[in-house]
Amino acid sequence: MGAKVGGTKGAVSDLNLTPLIDIVLVVLIIMMVNIPIQIEEMGIKVPSNEVPNPPPPPNPDQLVVAVYEDGRLALNRRVMSEDLLVYELTRRLGPMANKNVFIDGAAKVPYGTVVHLVDIARESGAVLVGLAKLKESGPLDPTSVAPGAMPKGVVLGTPRVVGDIEQTAAMNAITPLKTSFEACYATRLGAVPELSGRLQVKAVIGPQGEHMEPPSLAEGGTIDDADLIACVTPYLPNLRFAPLGDGKTAVALFPILFSPG
Repeated sequence: MGAKVGGTKGAVSDLNLTPLIDIVLVVLIIMMVNIPIQIEEMGIKVPSNEVPNPPPPPNPDQLVVAVYEDGRLALNRRVMSEDLLVYELTRRLGPMANKNVFIDGAAKVPYGTVVHLVDIARESGAVLVGLAKLKESGPLDPTSVAPGAMPKGVVLGTPRVVGDIEQTAAMNAITPLKTSFEACYATRLGAVPELSGRLQVKAVIGPQGEHMEPPSLAEGGTIDDADLIACVTPYLPNLRFAPLGDGKTAVALFPILFSPG
């Protein structure tokens, strides 16, 4: 404040506002810097001319068997008959390193049907069979239908082995008998043109490769043609196995598929 003296009675004081204005400006600047700048954004979906990519095809190394509420069967979303399913599983599992199959069933499919498919997968050569997570919508819709049936003739499935024998050694034992099985089947097709299904041979092998019990037809077959069975059975003792080693034994199950084409 300043004081004016002279010509007046007493002192006159004036308020100096300059420092106050400076302080207000500084505070205002600080507030402007600290207040975030808010920008309202609105999402706009612009139409695109790009064609969406189609879903990837099923992985051929991942085998998924689906069973729908209406009883249809599909392998990797391809609808097929049970006989063709067995053939395709047998054919694909043979060269695969990881012989795994997953069963994907609709919620209303009977439990027994799922168990039957697990048995089919095992008979076809699957080492591990898993159940896919149950989904309310059921398995994915099929994308195609397999035409026709499996090729005409006899197909030897991948052996199921327990004990001290490799699948390759078991396969080598039964392969020489395929020609004899084909001759039996060709003869029966002349009388029963639609004869189809599968048989399963069981062999119990001893340390020297000998049969510890006579080879026989095991449960799991779907052919009950007596003449075909009577023709095939005498060839079963001709299964020849390499020695397993002292104290070693094994059991081998051989699926055999028959198709009129």
